[in-house]
Amino acid sequence: MPTSSSQQTEEGTFRVLHVDDEPELSEIVGIFLERADDRFAVVQATSASDGLDHLSEQAFDCVISDYDMPGCTGIEFLEEVRGEFPDLPFILFTGKGTEEIASDAISAGVTDYLQKQVSTCQYTVLANTVSNAIEHYRSIQMVRQRDQQLRDVIERVTDAIVEVDSNWRFTLVNQQAEELYEMDEEYLLDRDFWEVFSEALDTRFEAEYRQVMETREPTSFVGHFSQLDGWFDIEAYPTYNGGLAFYFTSVPKPRDQIPVS
Repeated sequence: MPTSSSQQTEEGTFRVLHVDDEPELSEIVGIFLERADDRFAVVQATSASDGLDHLSEQAFDCVISDYDMPGCTGIEFLEEVRGEFPDLPFILFTGKGTEEIASDAISAGVTDYLQKQVSTCQYTVLANTVSNAIEHYRSIQMVRQRDQQLRDVIERVTDAIVEVDSNWRFTLVNQQAEELYEMDEEYLLDRDFWEVFSEALDTRFEAEYRQVMETREPTSFVGHFSQLDGWFDIEAYPTYNGGLAFYFTSVPKPRDQIPVS
C-alpha cells in the first residue's frame, strides 16, 4: 500500500531514494551526499519498478532519478511517482541534457533538473538542491497540517465563522455559517461579500464592518438582518492578512424590540 505523502520521515533525517540503473554510480552519489550533509540517509534502487516498491513500503523526503534507464525513462518514472505522491520532491539527475527532456520533466512536475558533470563539485550542487527541496517540502507540509488543525477547530466551535480578505472576498466559511447562510463554502469562496449580501448595504452591518476594516479595532453588536430573516449576535475582528473575521450566532429577538401589547 503506498505511503501517504502526508506521512513524515524521522525529524532531522533526510530520507532520499536514488534510482539509477548503474549501481556503482548510485553508490558514489550516496557516499558524496552523506558526506556533504550528515542528515542524508540514501537508499539505492536500480530500476523504476524497484523504486516504486521502495516508495510503497517506506516514507522518503525526496527522489533522485536518472533519465536513461531500461524499461522506463526518468520522465515515465516521475509520472508514476506523481500519481501517488503529487508533492514529493523529485530531482532528475541525468547525463541526457536536452531542452526537450528538461521541458518534458517540467511538464511532468519535476522539482528540479540537474545534468551530470565530470567534476565532483556536482555532488555539492546536488546535495544543496536536494536539501533545499526537502526543507521547502517540509515547510509546506507543516503549514498544511496547521491549516487542517485550525480548520478542525473551526468546524468544532458552535459559532458560525466567516472570513473575508481586504477586498471583501470570502476566504473561509465554516459549516455553521453554511447552514445559516444556506450556501456552501465552495460557492462562496472568492465571491464579493457585498454582492452576496447586498441587503447589508446602507445598514448598521455595513457601517460596523467597514469601521473594523478601517480602524482594525474589533466590535460586537446584536442586529436584525433581513436577508437571512433573523437576529444575530455578531463579533467582528481584523485578521492578520488585512481582512475581517465574523463570529456570529442566531439569537431570539431582543425584548426591547418586542412590541408591548
